[in-house]
Amino acid sequence: MTKQNITAWFFEGGSISIPARLLGLMEPLGLTFEDMGKMMYLLYCGTGQIKNSDRYAVEAARSLHAKGLIHWFTDTETVDFSPMFDKISASLGEQPQYLAEDTSQYSASEMNFAQLVKKLEQTLAMFLTMRDKQTIEEAVQRYNWSYDLVYEIFLKYYRDHRKEYEFGFFCRMAYGANVRDKKSFLEYAEGLDTINHKTTSVLRKLGQKGVPTEPQKELYRKWAYEWKFSHEMVLLAVDETVSAQNPSFKYIDAVLKEWAEKGLTTPEALTAEKQRQEKAKVPSAGAGRKSGTAVNQKFKPEGRDLSFLEK
Repeated sequence: MTKQNITAWFFEGGSISIPARLLGLMEPLGLTFEDMGKMMYLLYCGTGQIKNSDRYAVEAARSLHAKGLIHWFTDTETVDFSPMFDKISASLGEQPQYLAEDTSQYSASEMNFAQLVKKLEQTLAMFLTMRDKQTIEEAVQRYNWSYDLVYEIFLKYYRDHRKEYEFGFFCRMAYGANVRDKKSFLEYAEGLDTINHKTTSVLRKLGQKGVPTEPQKELYRKWAYEWKFSHEMVLLAVDETVSAQNPSFKYIDAVLKEWAEKGLTTPEALTAEKQRQEKAKVPSAGAGRKSGTAVNQKFKPEGRDLSFLEK
């Protein structure tokens, strides 16, 4: 194989670039050539592809995280470079907010894909992976969304929901909820946040950690939107559940289903029903006296020979 063929073969697989200004800031930032190599390897992997099985990626992420140059999220196997951008800003005597000001130059009418990527990277202070860029472009094409709308969707996804969903699935949910513009997305996002927050509060009241799953949130949507229960009523159902042997969302669902069938949709109606049930359990005073008399007669000792009993 000739040198020309080898060169062509190398570059056919793409390339990783390091900004020249970052090389010039190596000394102020305390970066070594080894650090630069580790950054290049993480860029090669993609910031969302730090697999535990890749010992080079794990070592690079661990080392750079220890130096305060990246955030390393081991639960989602991702990293971001925002700490490094903060260090660069401090080294230059600038405030990190200048990045957000710079992004205002893009309007919805003039933004294209390259500008969208740049704007996201500046706002999030991180490099988007090739996978991120691919799914963003797929969302634009599949759902006929504007780049401006996709910018808002990706920001919301990355900041609040990336631990729960893949971006492609997040977009499918949004499109299925009739998101077509920024206004409808903001309404959808507000509802998503509300359901997520309330479902999380149910989890915590059950004594469980972690984030709610999509099936759990679907159950909550049914309780709230189909059965018209308030969050207060849902929490009252949780109170009924925590005393069960295996408290769960399915148990809550069964409790609320029974209440819905009985028309118990308010705390007042539920209290009245419980009082009615308690009254039904308590016997009347007359019945108690009659029962007591019968007991006395049944165990009356007169006429019985008790001499066989020992003292």
